Amino acid sequence: MRFTFFSFALLFLLGTTLNAQTDFEPYFIYQKGAKIKIGHFNKRQIPQGYTVYTVIDVNETDSVDYLKLKIESLNKYQKALNSEIFWAEYHEGEIKIEKLFMLPIDTLANIDEDSYSITGRDYILPAFLGNGIALSSAWVELSSNDSIAFKVSEYSRVVDNFEKIKTTIGEFDVCVISSKLETQYNEPELFTVYTYFSKGIGPVRTYYYNTKRKLVKYSEIVEMDIPEKL
Repeated sequence: MRFTFFSFALLFLLGTTLNAQTDFEPYFIYQKGAKIKIGHFNKRQIPQGYTVYTVIDVNETDSVDYLKLKIESLNKYQKALNSEIFWAEYHEGEIKIEKLFMLPIDTLANIDEDSYSITGRDYILPAFLGNGIALSSAWVELSSNDSIAFKVSEYSRVVDNFEKIKTTIGEFDVCVISSKLETQYNEPELFTVYTYFSKGIGPVRTYYYNTKRKLVKYSEIVEMDIPEKL
């Protein structure tokens, strides 16, 4: 009887531990070789271009894993345009990506970063999300001679819901995060954004609404190659 009770307690503890470890999976790709392709479409569902995210290297330490993240832009015909390398940190389910990640790849590829003063706050996705939780804002600003040349800011980030969605490549369990996205290049723009994040993958769908609450564009996952998810 004592052995039976001990065995049951051990199995329960192991099960609890396994569940906790599963919960540590981040809402973004984090394994070496993991890759996703996101298609960008106008409101009429016509492709405007694509973005490919690939984890090309992982440096594991006792406390934090450092990810080398390659992001590539493709045109609507899927011809490669530009690519950039970013560093991210992964720790117990939390992903933090350097702030320049927020700027469009084609913008970064065509400017000299050394010519600007760069300020901002890194993009963070916490490990544990719940309905109504407010997330930290993220922003990046490139300025020269006290004049802002480029700025992207995502704020009022709130967890809205958990649901299951269908895409052209399958179904995903997602966490929906709403936010405000303000951009400044030639002219400032403001969007209300709803992003659908799936664990171990990242954004699988994003809707962009203008200030008149009209859908102007959206993005959706079109391909993925992720260890243990195929």
